[in-house]
Amino acid sequence: MIFLCLIVIFSFVLMHVIEMISFGSRVAGRVTRRVALGTTLQQTIYTTSRFLLIPFLPTLGYLVESGIMINDYLILVISAFILTFFMSIFVIVGLNKLQHFFQVVFNKYTNKTTIPTAILRALIDNKLSFDFKSCNSFSKEKIIFKKVIVSFIAYLFLITGFFVAFMLAIMYPENRLTLSQFTATFHGFGAIIVAFYLDPMLSRSIDNRTDDVVWLNNVYSILLGRSLSYLAIILLVSVFLLLKMFF
Repeated sequence: MIFLCLIVIFSFVLMHVIEMISFGSRVAGRVTRRVALGTTLQQTIYTTSRFLLIPFLPTLGYLVESGIMINDYLILVISAFILTFFMSIFVIVGLNKLQHFFQVVFNKYTNKTTIPTAILRALIDNKLSFDFKSCNSFSKEKIIFKKVIVSFIAYLFLITGFFVAFMLAIMYPENRLTLSQFTATFHGFGAIIVAFYLDPMLSRSIDNRTDDVVWLNNVYSILLGRSLSYLAIILLVSVFLLLKMFF
């Protein structure tokens, strides 16, 4: 059971960290004037991260079917979100270094290579013969409060869909098959906000070459809102777990 829990935790953490790292590609695309390639590479990385659902979902489903206790399940959830939260902070703080790496990927990506090959070559040899183009580091001046809130709400739905649906399946085992399908409901709300507001807003600001400030503020605001959503879930689940233990 411990081994299966570790599979769930690390699959979840890796999936979300890879998604956040992919933002470095958008940033690198903007600073090097290769916006289309940066966007394409981000989508490729995001799609690749979905492969982690292959070990994540069956293992989580098996734990529920095996009768995992609700308290143990909540500890699993807290562990996954704590690790993801701290990793997300590293991504935000190290965004400039991440986008430097993607500049190397851009350089390795030629007509004779594929994206996976370019990434592999960049991991092996991340030195270039020209100077890296940098972006400003994270600071509170880079934050747009409204966009942080919107990002927070969107990702609050996106990051909790699987865990909430399976938690309901544990609490009401007679309807577990039906309740496990509510994942799409939770994801749907967040996906709509991302698809119709956050992503178009970010793309528009990145395409605006006359403004070198707002686009980066948007990136940091979206990433910060996402990180805060992890923290909010940690606090909520911790309170819920304490209430169950003492009352």
